[in-house]
Amino acid sequence: MPELAALPEMFADASRQAVHVGPKVAGFAAAFLAVAALLSFLRRRGVFSRSLAGLLRWLSGLVLLWLLEASLPGETVAQARAAFTVAALAMGFLAACQAVDYLYCKLASARAIGGQGRHILQDLLKFCILAVTIGLGLRQLTDIQIGSLLTSSAILTAVIGLSMQDTIGSLFSGLLLQVEKPFQEGDWIRAGDVEGKVTEVTWRYTKVVTLDSNEVLLPNNAVAKDRLVNFNRPTPQVRQILYVPAPLDAPPVKVKSAIQTALSRAEGVAKNPPPVVRLHEIQPDRLVYSAAFGVHAFDRRLATADAVLSGVWYQFLERDIEIPAPTRRVVMDAPDPERGRPEGIAALADVELLSGMTDADMAMLARASVVRQYAPGQTVMARGEGGTTMSFILSGQVAVVIGAKEVARLSAGQIFGEMALLTGEPRQADIRAVEHTRCLEVDREGFRMVLARHPEIIDRVRAIFAARAAANRSAAAPEAEAEATNLFARFCKLFL
Repeated sequence: MPELAALPEMFADASRQAVHVGPKVAGFAAAFLAVAALLSFLRRRGVFSRSLAGLLRWLSGLVLLWLLEASLPGETVAQARAAFTVAALAMGFLAACQAVDYLYCKLASARAIGGQGRHILQDLLKFCILAVTIGLGLRQLTDIQIGSLLTSSAILTAVIGLSMQDTIGSLFSGLLLQVEKPFQEGDWIRAGDVEGKVTEVTWRYTKVVTLDSNEVLLPNNAVAKDRLVNFNRPTPQVRQILYVPAPLDAPPVKVKSAIQTALSRAEGVAKNPPPVVRLHEIQPDRLVYSAAFGVHAFDRRLATADAVLSGVWYQFLERDIEIPAPTRRVVMDAPDPERGRPEGIAALADVELLSGMTDADMAMLARASVVRQYAPGQTVMARGEGGTTMSFILSGQVAVVIGAKEVARLSAGQIFGEMALLTGEPRQADIRAVEHTRCLEVDREGFRMVLARHPEIIDRVRAIFAARAAANRSAAAPEAEAEATNLFARFCKLFL
């Protein structure tokens, strides 16, 4: 048989080729391993990054592969063409993937994205490189034209596209999120009814960890369609609003003061912008106040709200403000004429600004005010702070201090803080209690109520400003008259 006779010659040719090709292939493998070891050593020493070391490794492999192909006889290269093609395509694909990682790390560092990098764009580029590599491989190894294959399978492509439209929609939505960047890893967002911290954006999902430490996978197309709130933009500070109930008979100035004190002492409440307390709603059995304040970070909201509400409870207890229950109380005993009589009516009668008011009007003003007590040395008002209240001294004494100098002392029947209330300008001096002092604090709305019943007080306010101008003239202060006119104009704008 001629085939059997030719077998020894075929084995001899294979042995000769192995003798010539084997050392070169071994040399190629040894050189490639040496380059890979050197690059790995330099990467560990910090000379190269992981992606750059990988790129150089596979580019070196391509160069060595081409050198090996050039050094082999043409007949051997022709016989091993398929192996060389597969090896070159594989190394080219790996080198391209490492180049994508290297460029992405460079761009991410330049943009200071920080944290864990997003992989969806890298994965998409690698997928495109893989598709091109497979197409080149099919064309060179099997002579299959990808274009004609895709054209002939248009119906199959349409069926696959319809069956995967949600997946494709999530993919393109993820790409839009990457381009527009409405949030980044580490941001706290609300998408639909889910609130949490973004940890990763993948091909199909945006991963969010909620405050309960639960991981929620939100489809990218749902995130792109729903209303999206980013709590970290434009600033990481979050505005929080709490609603506090109070009894109907508690003066707003008293309740606001208690809530404001709780806000100033609560840990986590931002100082700028300052917290704001407002009367939000009047219900049949209660008043509802809103406390708006800033929190430095979204995940501190619950802890800060706990500190504020706990502080409000203690302030209400200290100031004898009852938190209203959702039920009504029925009083069966006979009314006491002295019950509910506001404190401080007798002291208000000695105030020159309020002279001529009836007892009923005095009682109404006292009922709309709050009695405050101060220990010796305690600061009642601080210079530079805003204020919409003034105080009538019921008992005790206070010192008016500017800088380190005491300029006046006020006692029972006198008032302080009136300039801030009447004009809206900041406090001009520090007020400190000299001895145990009790004051009746009136806010702007309570004073406006008095003005509506007694318009003659307006002339007394004008006299206060004129006296201030005269004092400034005696101190050789220029533009004293203009200052008095300006102050009265502010008063009219606030109250008239």
